[in-house]
Amino acid sequence: MNRARSLTAAILLFSLFASCAPKTTPAPALAPTPSLVPTATSIPHAAEIRFALIGNVTPVNVWALFDAKGYSYNNYAVMSGYYPRLYQLSIPDRNFETMAASGMPSSFQQEGNFYTATVPLRSDLKWTDGTPFTADDVAFTVNTTVSFQLGFDWHDFYNPDFIDHADAVDLHTVKFYFKQQPNVGVWQYGALQGPIVQKAYWSPKVSASAELLPSNDLAPQIDLLTVQAADMQSKINTVSANIAILSPTSSGYIQGIADIKSLQANLNQTSTALAKAQAQYDSAMGAARQSLYALDNIDEPTLGDWMPAGQVNGEWINKVNPAHPFDTPKFDRAVYKTFANQTSAFSSLDGNEVDLILNPGGLSVDLLEKTDMPPMQSTYNLTSQVSFIVFNFANPALADNAFRIALACLINWHALPWNLPSMREDTFVPDGNQPWLNPMAANPCKEEVDEYDQKARAIEILKSAGYAWQKEPTTGGAGQGLLLPNDTVFPPITLLAADDGTNSVAEEIEKIANDFGIPLSGISESAQDLHYKVFSSHQYDMAMLGYNVSEYPGYLCDWFKDGNPFGYQSDRLRTACEALNSTSDLSAAQKDVYEIQSILAQDLPFIPLYSGITYDAYRNIKYPFDSVLDGLSGIYGAPSLAIPAP
Repeated sequence: MNRARSLTAAILLFSLFASCAPKTTPAPALAPTPSLVPTATSIPHAAEIRFALIGNVTPVNVWALFDAKGYSYNNYAVMSGYYPRLYQLSIPDRNFETMAASGMPSSFQQEGNFYTATVPLRSDLKWTDGTPFTADDVAFTVNTTVSFQLGFDWHDFYNPDFIDHADAVDLHTVKFYFKQQPNVGVWQYGALQGPIVQKAYWSPKVSASAELLPSNDLAPQIDLLTVQAADMQSKINTVSANIAILSPTSSGYIQGIADIKSLQANLNQTSTALAKAQAQYDSAMGAARQSLYALDNIDEPTLGDWMPAGQVNGEWINKVNPAHPFDTPKFDRAVYKTFANQTSAFSSLDGNEVDLILNPGGLSVDLLEKTDMPPMQSTYNLTSQVSFIVFNFANPALADNAFRIALACLINWHALPWNLPSMREDTFVPDGNQPWLNPMAANPCKEEVDEYDQKARAIEILKSAGYAWQKEPTTGGAGQGLLLPNDTVFPPITLLAADDGTNSVAEEIEKIANDFGIPLSGISESAQDLHYKVFSSHQYDMAMLGYNVSEYPGYLCDWFKDGNPFGYQSDRLRTACEALNSTSDLSAAQKDVYEIQSILAQDLPFIPLYSGITYDAYRNIKYPFDSVLDGLSGIYGAPSLAIPAP
């Protein structure tokens, strides 16, 4: 549905979410939207909904579309809805619900070396060529994706590290075979939401590309050589350690050197064979994929609410599927018009030539002020880009959660400079991802009445933990010289922030801390240097980091797994994460995520600061909801849910 779902906590140094697009020649203007046509049930209906896209749409087949070869926001907006999924996330609530499946999947069973589960399918679905949708279509899609080791979203949906294959049990039951026990991220938020293609159309086409795949014995050969090389290196390390304590003139040392030379020669030979086999594998796999991406998709049967209708005067057009397999759109056509930039798209919106501007970063703030003249409208929504203050637990002064909680209280009450498109965030899961959000696991001072109460609470927290001041702050006055519980002066600390605008927030936090007697200095760094200091050299005290978080909150465990760059360790968190990562039960996983958020809210290894805000501009349409995470552009305009408005 949205590429954001497959970004598993990708680390982003927070930016201004500026929009960039390639330059293209604007397509001819569209005719104004026809008048609304009342239906027998008085549901508004119109001939077309018109979208503005920034940049080009590229003709690609489905195999390239969901891989890096053919991915683009515009391609997804036009084409991703052609293909059914077994399940989907509802809009705007993001609840897991059936799509092409007729009910919930079975629980997993262990069968030999595999973990298996079945999914019941709807029996009433037909592809646009009139043939029925069956379990063979699902199994073919899964097995083709795994065979070609496809990447990007294909990999996120059908992860070959977990999935071995799928079989059709009967026409309307598909069975998945996993190499290892999947969790909810791999199952409900992975394979069960992957796109599905028609086997009858693609099977004969794909067979030619499949002939280019690596031979079946090449992968086992690579595995064997990898094991042999690792074993030889281990023996070399053992012999080296044994002779290190021997005299260079001893017989044991001399024999050890001879053994190492022999082992090294064998290792070199094995490594050469391994490199050759890997190169053969990669070359064959690359050729097979390129052949797959190049296959034509003329007259491909699809199965969605919309069907491709080609290009007319440079505009991409989808027409409604008369079968209405999943929703009943209120428009006959969805028209996509491309523009070189947001300014030209906005001019088209102002001229009533389009109804909604689609852009992954939302509407430029510079254009926002121009939308306050009806009938143009704008709306804002929170995004899945969340900014935090992170701590280096190698600094003993920062390893005390009393200090971090008190600082969170101080930051919470102070009015930070919102020169960024952002909104205060108090939780580790963005507001809007309701199935996973634990609203009780928030900033510990969120419920305090006002800034004075929150500052008083921060003072109370530190005093209770044994801190003192040379001059104690008050709710209305500054403090000086914070003292640690051992009566030593709190050491100077730094807060790193990227020089992209977030440094102004760091400057305000510096003022807050100094007013409280904390010797904190905000330092502006390039995004590259900040990233290096946090994740490589670990030479930092505190830093402001932004994350583009996924809908499945497995990132909460990924951030703090063993060896994490923050040095945070928690037995409670480890236990909760082990439970989360080992269950494929959605209800159990939600309880685990609630518990994980509670642990993090108590320990505060990160302090949530703010979520990004995205803006959308539109006219002539409305939606059956007030807000949606990542905005209307984040759901590609949801043409099946849009409603014509006068």
